[in-house]
Amino acid sequence: MPYRRRTLVAVIAAVVLLPPLIWWGLFHVGVAPAPGESLLPPFKLSDRLVYLEIEEREPGKLTVEFEGDEKKGISSHVFTPDEFIREVKTRQPDMGGWRPFFKVMNITSVTGILWVALGFVGQALFMGRMLVQWWASEKVKSAVVPPAFWWLSLIGSSMLMTYFIWRVEIVGFLGQSTGWLIYIRNLWFIYGGQKPAEP
Repeated sequence: MPYRRRTLVAVIAAVVLLPPLIWWGLFHVGVAPAPGESLLPPFKLSDRLVYLEIEEREPGKLTVEFEGDEKKGISSHVFTPDEFIREVKTRQPDMGGWRPFFKVMNITSVTGILWVALGFVGQALFMGRMLVQWWASEKVKSAVVPPAFWWLSLIGSSMLMTYFIWRVEIVGFLGQSTGWLIYIRNLWFIYGGQKPAEP
């Protein structure tokens, strides 16, 4: 049993540590920014929506205010409409014929494609757990839940939680995180828990 328990702990550690290790690799090749740093401060066009506020401070004169994040060292900035358009044009990536794809995926860079791929793979694993459970049940003609169901649940859920953190999507994150500890606990019962005493 200790061997199985060590394997379980090693896999859980890998699932938790994999996303930061991927970021670290991307950071060292210059694709990802350092934590809290924007690629082109103070105005950041990321792979997610940014917070912009359009105001009419004087009659007939609009301004665009970019909401920064003081904790991350990104200060707020107010643009005139012309300055804002110039800033967006300067920082707009060249997407070529890929613009419709980028628009549908709601991303603005190649890094965004990697994040969306992570989300798709996580969703495929999470969905695949039901196929595994169905197949195992069909084989014995009874409802069973094989260990692979819990492994796919844990790995898929971890990937989706990482993706939702990047998307800043609280609903998706909470939806996945509620079962995360349950998946670990069930794997613990299967591989490292005490066997129930026989009557």
